Amino acid sequence: MKRMIVLIICLVLLFCSCGQTQTEETEDEKYVNIASSGVWISFSEINRMLASDEGFETELGKAVENCAQLGIENIYIHVRSYCDSLYPSEYFPLIDEAENCGYDVFEKIITAFHKENIKVHAWINPYRVLTSSDDIEDLNHDSPAYKWLKDSDPDNDLNVCFYKGIYLNPSQSEVRRLILDGIKEIIASYDVDGIHFDDYFYPTQTADFDKASYDKYIAETQVPLSLDDWRRANVNALISSCYSAIKYQNENIEFSISPAASLSKNYDEYYADIKEWIEGGYIDTIIPQLYFGFEYKDPDFRFDSLLEEWKTVCRDTDVRLLIGLGPYKIGTDAEADGTEWQTDTDIIARQAEMCYKDGIAEGYVLFSYSFVFSDDELNIKQKDNLLRFINSAGSDVK
Repeated sequence: MKRMIVLIICLVLLFCSCGQTQTEETEDEKYVNIASSGVWISFSEINRMLASDEGFETELGKAVENCAQLGIENIYIHVRSYCDSLYPSEYFPLIDEAENCGYDVFEKIITAFHKENIKVHAWINPYRVLTSSDDIEDLNHDSPAYKWLKDSDPDNDLNVCFYKGIYLNPSQSEVRRLILDGIKEIIASYDVDGIHFDDYFYPTQTADFDKASYDKYIAETQVPLSLDDWRRANVNALISSCYSAIKYQNENIEFSISPAASLSKNYDEYYADIKEWIEGGYIDTIIPQLYFGFEYKDPDFRFDSLLEEWKTVCRDTDVRLLIGLGPYKIGTDAEADGTEWQTDTDIIARQAEMCYKDGIAEGYVLFSYSFVFSDDELNIKQKDNLLRFINSAGSDVK
């Protein structure tokens, strides 16, 4: 009888222990899907570091320390913003700010962040050449756009388009080859963890932008696509080619794209067919720019509405969903944004937490470095509240 009583007690204790363990695991796993945090470092921020009186290496050290303290796992470094290059390139002119450094700026960045186990993604604007002017004489004469426009082959003029600036033409195979060559060069020369595009695709809907190319396409095609579908096909061709080229060289390198917040705007105005990229397996990671608050004037563009829309698109797919958050909005007094960015101190923290609610979104990327680590009082409060969330979420963040 005593043995039976002891056995019963042991069984009771065992079941109680199992129930307690399950409860503890459930609580511990509240943020089990926390997988990724990141920050964009734009070309203008890099240029300021290069021009700093304290010296680039000092500024770089501060950036690495700041990112490490905030649990940042990925940085997206702007290596090509205007058909130029942060590193010595066979295809693109070196940016002016890096010419007199005496060292490879990009290599230093990679080495410094890798020492803190922070991944480095090379951020590229594939088509943008110049936005301050449409005068080709304002281009660097080593720019591929300038060379195409100035050489003796009139067909090469089709590679460049004009609309309130200068852009590479997405429809041209020579342009795609140039972009692919630039990506291959990065992968072959640098220990990068990813290649990243942002939302600069077609800059306008006007038919005049690429009329010569479209007219040529119609003349050569029996059943031509509409202008809109043709433009989307051009962008799709680049995206799928980039994915294939990246994976051919190194299957472990991540290919990510950061489109605008609105799926319809991407499709109709930028000719970026996000659903096709996801369903066709053209990308590894999508990072929509959900740079809106909770009280935005248009309810369709409020953060929680946009987040649910993107979760629906990425649900049950192999594409990772990270969310682009906008600390650059802190303090804005734009009428459409209301007053929350001027008064609230936890918008970014709340948004970061929402990225992990149901396991579809896997993290966030912050735009951009200088706003995250600004010395302005409101920015500091937003950053501190984000850090509190990160610390409360557990060690999975970093």
